[in-house]
Amino acid sequence: MKHEEFRPGESFWTPSGEWRCTDIGRRTIVAIQLETNLEPSWFKGPPYAVPEVVFVEYDFAVCYPSEEAMLADRAAQEAFKASAGKLRRRVSPRKGLPRHIQAS
Repeated sequence: MKHEEFRPGESFWTPSGEWRCTDIGRRTIVAIQLETNLEPSWFKGPPYAVPEVVFVEYDFAVCYPSEEAMLADRAAQEAFKASAGKLRRRVSPRKGLPRHIQAS
């Protein structure tokens, strides 16, 4: 996600679960993790009964606007890794480049 996509009070997802944005800074956001085993009253605030966590701009790359978007992106990443592995097996650096790619 991009910084401007976060909204206070709205949820977003990371591989560790669902989060709710509680505050937005210039290059950071603050959020609480919504844990299903806790009572909903713990997530009403401020102040919150659960700790607030600061996400810096480098963390935004693993934030998604919905669980579906996160799962789709992770599936695409796995497919890319699998296809990249097949490509590496076909073009072995020990054998050199195929003739049609080699410089004359």
